[in-house]
Amino acid sequence: MKEQLIIALTSWQKRISNIPVVIDSILAQTIQPDKIVLTLSEDEFTNRVIPADIQSYIDSHKQIQLNWVKENTRVWKKFLPLLSVYPNALIIPIDDDRLYPPTMIEDFMQAHAKYPDRPISGNRYVYKGIKAHCGCASLVQAKFFEGWEQYVTPEFRTACPSSDLFYTYLASKNGYFYAESSCDYFAPQYAYNENDSYSLTLPKRPLQTSQAAIYHAFGMEVKRLFTDDDHKPYCVLGSAQTELGKKIEEEMLTWLVPYFNVYLIRHDGSTYEYAALKWMKDVMGRTNEPCFYLHTKGAYFTRQVTHRVHNMWRREFTTRQSEYLKAVDTDKPTMACPYTGSTHVPWYNGWVANAAAIRQMPIIRTDDRFYYEQGGLFDEADAVGLRMNDTTMENRGPMHIDLRIQFN
Repeated sequence: MKEQLIIALTSWQKRISNIPVVIDSILAQTIQPDKIVLTLSEDEFTNRVIPADIQSYIDSHKQIQLNWVKENTRVWKKFLPLLSVYPNALIIPIDDDRLYPPTMIEDFMQAHAKYPDRPISGNRYVYKGIKAHCGCASLVQAKFFEGWEQYVTPEFRTACPSSDLFYTYLASKNGYFYAESSCDYFAPQYAYNENDSYSLTLPKRPLQTSQAAIYHAFGMEVKRLFTDDDHKPYCVLGSAQTELGKKIEEEMLTWLVPYFNVYLIRHDGSTYEYAALKWMKDVMGRTNEPCFYLHTKGAYFTRQVTHRVHNMWRREFTTRQSEYLKAVDTDKPTMACPYTGSTHVPWYNGWVANAAAIRQMPIIRTDDRFYYEQGGLFDEADAVGLRMNDTTMENRGPMHIDLRIQFN
């Protein structure tokens, strides 16, 4: 079944006159959209009255649909209101101050054919290691922005002037990372009337302001440290952004990145490992791939054992990586780690699990850090200890001796 293709844009009083010439550049495309949806605000245009020549232009083109919303949320209304109306469509949001070359939609569709389950960015901008959304033109779907309603509050919109970064981080939080189209639609040659009085008065806030607002809203930051051409096992590294946590993160990435496709989940540490585990379940649970899980253990409390645990993870999960992957190569929910207990506890909380086990993990938000280590994450999965199995609170002496001798 052919996917419905929609061009989405918004405008306001000082740019509404741009609409005919901008849409004309869409109507000249080598591939035509099924619809062009122009969303306007009743707060901006009283009684839904727009200039007569613009209304006449819209009425004369059956492809154009005028969509009215009450509140003027400015750029945020460009396509977000359409996600629930067209949950399975391909949507290309565009700007009302750009002219688009006739191959734009064709470029996006070629990229979509190559990356059918990823949003496509219309520029070559990378922010914090992640390909960024392009407000001028990108190709998106509703599933990329699941949960957007809980974030786009008036307070958030004020604190986060860059919607592009919001879309970028929300998509990555949902496990979708932008791919690149063959043309940079942010390039100056596509600009049309962008230097109007409104644009010239925009506050020049640094990008850090937007990133800080997004980080505050999500309580986390997702960073992908590999490319599509890397054929290595997946690893999720949770990193508490305390002073010690950042140091441990830097140390662990030096040996993780050469051996793994690493998803780095930075979080504020207020609920310990919740952010990383929740992201892992939501994202890696959709795949059929096993995934290693590690955390900057010791970021909350300094203990003598921390360096031994890190040494163990480094040696076990690199030199014996294939053994751990073989242990979870089964259709049954299975987790493997160096030391495990009879109650399916992954001692020292570094492990690899197959997708079936990840999907069944009960992840809850709690201030009890022991839940994430001993809370029955794998009650519904087989637990395999490759160094030592069925270690309990009563008989864990040999485990501590092994840890001290082998990984001191």
